[in-house]
Amino acid sequence: MRRKRTIGIAATVAALFTLSLGAGQASASTVTGTSVSTSWGYAKAKTQWRLNPYRLDPVYLYVEDKASDGHGVAVRLVTAGAAGTVYYQLRRVSTGVGTAGEWYTYANPGGWIDRAWIELCHMEGTTVLRCASSSVMYPAYDDSGNADPF
Repeated sequence: MRRKRTIGIAATVAALFTLSLGAGQASASTVTGTSVSTSWGYAKAKTQWRLNPYRLDPVYLYVEDKASDGHGVAVRLVTAGAAGTVYYQLRRVSTGVGTAGEWYTYANPGGWIDRAWIELCHMEGTTVLRCASSSVMYPAYDDSGNADPF
């Protein structure tokens, strides 16, 4: 009986120790955010940086059409680092002024990620007319000028 009690107490202590370690890691945020706004659209992103930033996961993207001009809007993530500059898939909204879209995705460019940003693009069908870039996001543990998450 005494042995079962000792094992139970040891298991409880181990569980509490594990929970306290997890709580410490959760308190250090590795999420950064950025946004860009024009007269014709608005886009924002939040990214979860991994400790060794070879991957951003998850990445939240949002885009909104602000102009009744007959054009759509799109947002895309851009990363720069060891794999060069990588432009990810355009996420498009073409349903008119006041409509928006949001997506969860990830970035895995095949090398270290030094920085990331988004581009808000004005679209004519699937043709990009122009793009506006957001401020740059850096790994959350590198205070090189992160934009505040919203």
